[in-house]
Amino acid sequence: MRFLALGYLLLVAGCCGYSTRSLLPSHLKTVAVPPATNTTTQPGLAEALTVELTAAFTSDRTLHVTNAEAADLIVNTTVSSYSRTASSYTGDQVVSAYELSVSAQVQARDQTRDEEFYSGTASARVTYDPNAKTEEQAAADAVKKLASEVVRQVQIAW
Repeated sequence: MRFLALGYLLLVAGCCGYSTRSLLPSHLKTVAVPPATNTTTQPGLAEALTVELTAAFTSDRTLHVTNAEAADLIVNTTVSSYSRTASSYTGDQVVSAYELSVSAQVQARDQTRDEEFYSGTASARVTYDPNAKTEEQAAADAVKKLASEVVRQVQIAW
């Protein structure tokens, strides 16, 4: 009976869909993150996204970040929208929380095969208490989430 239970456990464990392998094609090993552009009126978003996107690819460790000339994949981003709206109020009709959202157009080009690898939109939103955090701090959090979402979308694109 013990061997039967062990065999069942190994069968179930072997059938699960989890893998530590990359979902990317095997020829993609390096990525370049050129400076992002910003079509919104909110200053500093492009620079922040470039920094956070480079950090997100670096910490993910699936692709090695390098310069555009040496990269297998080039990920271009354009911050396309930024909005802040009140999401809740106190009984006195004072804003107690804001929702901040930021979106970017993403285009990833496979330099090895000279073709588009991925094109799409990534978005992130955060809710914050204006008494505990500034809009700039919340925007930094949203951009960090946006960068993680871009990395996720690029990795599952194939």
